[in-house]
Amino acid sequence: VRASLVGLAKASSSIMARFAALLLVLAALAAPAVAFHLGGAALPSLGGSRAARCPPSLRMQARPDDSSPLSPPFDRRSFASLSVALSSVFLAPPAPASALPAGPLAVIPDDLPKSYKAVVCEKVMTDPDFRKATKIKEVPMRLPEDDEVIVKVYYAGVLLGNEEARVMGIGKNEDLVNETDYRTGAEGLGVIVAMGDTAVEKGFKIGDNVVWASRNGSYAEYNNVRWGYLQKVAKPVPEALAVRVAGAVSWCMLSRRLDADEDKTIMITAAAGGLGHMAVQWAKNVCKSRVIAVVGSPEKAKFVKSLGADVVIDTSKEKDLTAAVKKAAPKGLDGVIDNVAGEYLNAGMANLKVGSVEEKRQGGKFISVGFTSQLPHNPKEVRETKTVFDAEELFWKGGSEINDKLQGIYSSFIPVPLAVAARKEAFELWEEGKVKPRLHKKKYVGLESVADALEDVTNRKTMGKVVIEIAKPPKK
Repeated sequence: VRASLVGLAKASSSIMARFAALLLVLAALAAPAVAFHLGGAALPSLGGSRAARCPPSLRMQARPDDSSPLSPPFDRRSFASLSVALSSVFLAPPAPASALPAGPLAVIPDDLPKSYKAVVCEKVMTDPDFRKATKIKEVPMRLPEDDEVIVKVYYAGVLLGNEEARVMGIGKNEDLVNETDYRTGAEGLGVIVAMGDTAVEKGFKIGDNVVWASRNGSYAEYNNVRWGYLQKVAKPVPEALAVRVAGAVSWCMLSRRLDADEDKTIMITAAAGGLGHMAVQWAKNVCKSRVIAVVGSPEKAKFVKSLGADVVIDTSKEKDLTAAVKKAAPKGLDGVIDNVAGEYLNAGMANLKVGSVEEKRQGGKFISVGFTSQLPHNPKEVRETKTVFDAEELFWKGGSEINDKLQGIYSSFIPVPLAVAARKEAFELWEEGKVKPRLHKKKYVGLESVADALEDVTNRKTMGKVVIEIAKPPKK
């Protein structure tokens, strides 16, 4: 009876999901007629900047791996939000209509612990002090739902912006305002120890080493994770955490958005960080582009130079960043990957190549993958630096636009099919040795060291990917 009820609930959920997908497809088919008229694309505006009307010859047509059943013309810029919605319905693992328990195919070992330790935030704070906001507590083990696995955590990564947002209940975390003892941590690597039905059907097994990024809380000894967020890895090495988010996002932006190649000059800010140091290697080792890396100290300059950057700009030695970039790229930048915002955003936009309708030439492309200078821990004068556009607004809203100089401005959000393909490629390229993720030299061991790691990142003391060892993997 229980199995029948679970099956009935799944079937109902599937029917509703397909009906919703059909409605979205109908909306998609109507979108080109609305978005395109008189041969031009009506583009959304960000922060009051003027939207360009782009002739068909300059439209960014879909790449072969971004094909769509829609009748042409298909412009990814006007269609960004809808394409994300469509691809999420078709390709993202479905959320359960209700919290369905694991069914008859589930694998739940008898020796699964009844509880474990986790770093929890007791309540939303008005400041981003992670140490003050969190405590290590014993929490009950929750059996996996139908689409979940339970992972024993070996390593956890640090995403500073994610933790500040969760501690303060801002960004996409407003739902936490009335919560207590909610989990922290987004990136993890470990071994599967229990599974729900769907994870079994998808080919996961007890003992699989996996790396993931999710909202469920990786700063813990165990973590419940939906199977769709998992990436299998051959060995549980911490370098995999540098590839899962930072590596996959930066590779996706370079290969899908910038079409980086040997003819392009690419500027990367925060180039010594978790994402930046991977972007430098992708751009140089795989795309063969000319790379301008921007860092904040002589030590970081030496680090990114060792990664292959052609030009390194050390902001601790430069009074005028815009002028320094101009000197490094007198003909302009083909692309920018920026994780800082503020003056870095302005310097990149000021040096981005300008396009021309008459010459059928598109301008440079600026990709905002973050806004560390606007995070709450920064001084007010830094957070409120006047910029060409609001990077934080762009980050949370997603989408893109082409401005009146035919320069592309993009968030890091892309359709799910492209993101999944890029993640797969990133891991394959890493396994082939095309890039070598670097870990910050300081070791962080145990849940007690999570706050130390976050404080070091906040104070810009780190280089490479910051990883916390939660439990040492067994030697084989």
